[in-house]
Amino acid sequence: MKRSGPDLMQQVTMPERCETCKGRGVVLGVFHELDCQPCEGIGWLPSAGRDLAVELGRMLTKLYAHNRLLQAQMPQPAGAERDYQASPRDGARGHYTGD
Repeated sequence: MKRSGPDLMQQVTMPERCETCKGRGVVLGVFHELDCQPCEGIGWLPSAGRDLAVELGRMLTKLYAHNRLLQAQMPQPAGAERDYQASPRDGARGHYTGD
């Protein structure tokens, strides 16, 4: 158990979604879409005293970890279904069934 020094887990704070463009990064002009001025076309606003790039990087890392967890929970194909799935070793997307 850690007794001194900084925390091992970094606090992940979600950046605020831009209310002007609703997180899209663009607003409707008369003839075409324009970059949103408050968020500079990003769709997110930084929290007070935080760097937006660092916040988005941490959020992305957290989402990648969650995605890997969900991918691991997906059921894997079995039996004949597995034989019809594309394999990186195929070289082609054939329908080899082992016959």
